[in-house]
Amino acid sequence: MIKFISCPADLIEKDILKETINYFADKDGVKIKKLEYNFVDLKQMQSLNNNFLNHKNATDIITFDYSEGKTIIAEVYISTQMMVKNAQKYSQSVENECIRLISHGLFHCLGYKDKSSEEKKIMRKKEEEFIFAVSRETNQDV
Repeated sequence: MIKFISCPADLIEKDILKETINYFADKDGVKIKKLEYNFVDLKQMQSLNNNFLNHKNATDIITFDYSEGKTIIAEVYISTQMMVKNAQKYSQSVENECIRLISHGLFHCLGYKDKSSEEKKIMRKKEEEFIFAVSRETNQDV
């Protein structure tokens, strides 16, 4: 089960996203039992960061991964304000930034990391592949 909670209206094609999330999980030999994407305001994101990670700063995404073996069980929190800010900062559409964050949470659940420069490079490549698979901008002629 994949859920999008409080996602800004008409920002993403949820059915296409769910199919693509399942496709990438299947490709890595993983099944999704429960994956919730929660879109929250900056205040709630700061509270999550502070209470669960002891971080004082705001982030764009936090993934709580409770997965067991090859079964994903996770909650992903995405800051809507940070998402919009990052889209502007990196000259991306808000849709593509949203898709990037959604994929980022999934890839963490699939075991991908982003601490070292090599891990970041792999994560970015996976995110780009995911964005290309679902973005309305890249699929206009389909």
